[in-house]
Amino acid sequence: MGRGRRGPGGAARAGLRGVRRSSAATKAQTRAYADHVDVLAAQLRQEIGAPAVPAGAAALVVLMGYPGVGKSHCARLLAARLGAAQVASDQLRSRLFIAPTYSVVENATLFACVDRLIDGLLHEGHRVIVDATNLLARYRESSVGAARRHQAPIVFVRVTSDEPAIRARLAQRSVARAAGDHSDADERVYERMRDRPFEPPAEGYLELINGAELPAGIERVAREVERMCGSGI
Repeated sequence: MGRGRRGPGGAARAGLRGVRRSSAATKAQTRAYADHVDVLAAQLRQEIGAPAVPAGAAALVVLMGYPGVGKSHCARLLAARLGAAQVASDQLRSRLFIAPTYSVVENATLFACVDRLIDGLLHEGHRVIVDATNLLARYRESSVGAARRHQAPIVFVRVTSDEPAIRARLAQRSVARAAGDHSDADERVYERMRDRPFEPPAEGYLELINGAELPAGIERVAREVERMCGSGI
């Protein structure tokens, strides 16, 4: 959920020139992307700023949470603490689509790129932070499957925040977008998603509260990741 500036490079970037695009052109671009997921994933691999070498044993951290809780902020802090790669669906959408439509084909293309990135990074031995809403089991399935194929431990983390803080972030987004904020979600999106059930992972999860105690929470999650990597879970 984010507005893009430029495409990932090469032919993809050439296809993203101009702010306004016709509906037909947008659909054609999306179809072209869908046919070249491997190329896109390789280009995006360079743009997400993954570490040059893995910081430790491969692991997957799956962030879950409603819009406005600050998942991307928490993901950046965790990535810095763990030396991990951050794979954020909003950021990648903003790189691929100047005027996102959130159509079925667009979403399928985006998450195909997300899946390829995660699979490749885990194969290289990286720790990976997946930054998306991930509130339903089916949305987490591909990422979890990649981790299991690579025998990488998985840590599920639900990011929460108090209601006034959530609404303040969403209101501020409509006025001025903060640096690194690629999401288009507003209060209406938050209201719709809040009414949907959260499907907790059967394996359990940690709660990370985005508030005054966030630094301590980041450290707690990081230590759990390191514990699981060290124990070979």
